[in-house]
Amino acid sequence: MLQTTHPTPRMQVIATLAAFRQQWQEAAGGRSLIEIEGNVGLILADLVNSFGLTSHEQSAVLGAELFQELQEVLAAPSRN
Repeated sequence: MLQTTHPTPRMQVIATLAAFRQQWQEAAGGRSLIEIEGNVGLILADLVNSFGLTSHEQSAVLGAELFQELQEVLAAPSRN
């Protein structure tokens, strides 16, 4: 009988956070993450996105004000 193991919620959180850290390490280009400065609101947005939360769940985690600010920032045209 083939037995498959399903990741526990805790294992899923660990994997998601590890992937989140790896993305930041890649973005840091070899610099220490301790030395990297970042916008806390955008970091939190990246974090909730990495968990695949719905808009409603994101709003609950971030709070209505930060959620709305992020929606406005992300909807604004790029300045590049």
